[in-house]
Amino acid sequence: MSRMCDVCGKGVMSGNKVSKSYNHTRRTWRPNLHTVKAKLPNGEVRTLKVCSGCLNAGFIDKKVRVPKADVAQN
Repeated sequence: MSRMCDVCGKGVMSGNKVSKSYNHTRRTWRPNLHTVKAKLPNGEVRTLKVCSGCLNAGFIDKKVRVPKADVAQN
């Protein structure tokens, strides 16, 4: 399972953690990914891993579950 956004391609970044005494140790930064059911332009619904930046920017249309109408309320 890759830690990469399916929309923008943002992935894991690596660098150094720097302590107060200026010691350097390697570390990684992971993207803030969410698993979302999205409606594609061709009408297909797929599960995508999307970063929070793409969700907030509105790059995808979320599939919304519509409840069935109650038959008893006629």
